[in-house]
Amino acid sequence: MTTKTTWNDLQIRVNLDARVAVQEIAPGRTSVRIEWNEMTEEQPMAEISWQAPMFDIQHTWYPVCGKNRGMGVDWDRGRVSRLASSAPAFVFFNEKGRSRLAVALSDVLTEVRFIAGVREEDGMLVFCAMIPLDATGRIHEYQVTLYRDGADVSFAEALRRLSRWWAEDCGMKPMDVPEAARLPMYSTWYSFHQATVAADLEAECARAAALGMKTVIVDDGWQTSDGNRGYGYCGDWRPTPEKIPDMRAHVDRIHQLGMKYMLWYSVPFIGEWSENWARFQDKLSARDERLHCGVLDPRYPEARSFLIETYVAALKEWDLDGFKLDFIDAFPPSSRAPMPAEGMDYVKMEDAILRLMTDVMEALRAIKPEILIEFRQSYIGPAMRTFGNMFRVADCPYDPMTNRVGMVDLRLMSGDTAVHSDMLMWHRDEAVEVAARQILNVLFAVPQISVRLDAISEEHRRMIAFWTAFIAEHRELLAAPMEVEAPELLYPLVRTRLAEEEAVAVYDARRAVTLSDARTVWLFNATAETELVLRGCDRPGCAAVFDCMGVQTAQAELPAAKLQTLVVPSGGFARIER
Repeated sequence: MTTKTTWNDLQIRVNLDARVAVQEIAPGRTSVRIEWNEMTEEQPMAEISWQAPMFDIQHTWYPVCGKNRGMGVDWDRGRVSRLASSAPAFVFFNEKGRSRLAVALSDVLTEVRFIAGVREEDGMLVFCAMIPLDATGRIHEYQVTLYRDGADVSFAEALRRLSRWWAEDCGMKPMDVPEAARLPMYSTWYSFHQATVAADLEAECARAAALGMKTVIVDDGWQTSDGNRGYGYCGDWRPTPEKIPDMRAHVDRIHQLGMKYMLWYSVPFIGEWSENWARFQDKLSARDERLHCGVLDPRYPEARSFLIETYVAALKEWDLDGFKLDFIDAFPPSSRAPMPAEGMDYVKMEDAILRLMTDVMEALRAIKPEILIEFRQSYIGPAMRTFGNMFRVADCPYDPMTNRVGMVDLRLMSGDTAVHSDMLMWHRDEAVEVAARQILNVLFAVPQISVRLDAISEEHRRMIAFWTAFIAEHRELLAAPMEVEAPELLYPLVRTRLAEEEAVAVYDARRAVTLSDARTVWLFNATAETELVLRGCDRPGCAAVFDCMGVQTAQAELPAAKLQTLVVPSGGFARIER
């Protein structure tokens, strides 16, 4: 039995005997309610679809599209969103960077597959959301709101409007963000990997604190003597004595430097060589033989309690300031999870993950209300914003473009949640201006530095010290609403503005910078060239020019001219006053 319903341009198809009610609850917001008596199909599915002419649409964005902004097609396998990965959102935009249509769903938990692309026979945009009803956790009814915003706004504004809708209309109130989450940090991952010895970390943190970093994130390695990057020893979560003989004393010494201390945990992993393997080997949702670990099944209350108690004990006993909770996207979706078993109190995997994260955050915030919680792409959707206050770009070592794209994508869809770069690293003998450009590529995020500070040159240290101080001092300007140019070209120019002050970062020297009417413009040269093109300078001004270490190198007069060039050192910047 199949139920088909048409409402205006919407087509709703359910492969059950169902009752479908459709209602416009606000302009561009359509509620779809589906009711049924019993699930007669093995894979009960609801499909919500529509189509429209492809008028002035050349590009597509979705939360994990990365560098691919091309149009999809109606015959591909589609894109998947679920609680622990991505988000149900698309923006279709044109070559002027204007949104032609933004689309989203209010259901950010269920594993939904989307087809969004052109039908090559007639140039129609085809959109279809395929919702597995048995994975929604609903027995006899399911309701979802379809968001469609056709306003002629910038690409960035379209994403901000969508983000506000999730937070304000869909009840997903983001977690509060402590000020510490917005200040430059040091991460041990690329610099130390698993060689995390307390004495070495403390010496490195003393150097980091002197260079302006306010928090250290101690990554994988503190809990194991094994250095093979696998996860076979995860799950007991005790410091390795030969590395960190006294964790509380070690954390206290970092605090004495004026730094906060965050600790890494691979949330779902139980290693085959851990003591807890015997306890949980029958409560796993997946196995990874290559990484020598299993993935806990949070549908078991014992699994959730174990994780919550682990974090609470660490917070209390070691006086931590936060957690890097990793690999939440390794929990499989309901469609790939084992069948429900005796002892589980949830059927749907997404419901169990939601319960786990809710209980974790309640327990931790009851102890430290300003707890720092870092998540990374791809678990960066609106529901995850309620549990984490630091969203980090996915691992992309020494890849400034990927870091920039991830940073901008997160900034545009994450509201006031603190957005962090992937950890920044470079070769110890790299040219200082090249290293500085890595920081400029994530200028509008919180930088995480991950080079060995005792191994780089004095020039590098001066450069880092300048930029951490600059970013901290100007963090309100850099965190102001962002506008971007050419999102299809991966954001060659990004700007923010606060009152009469503007920050503009240029990532392609061939792109002319249109000056706004701001009195002060900070112009950052994140390109390998030394000349930037300015246009629209309708009144004269002057520019103080600085190199990548913040040393002034020139003073230039800017005449009123439609087009002119300004020499700015690579990795440096100019402060324009008009």
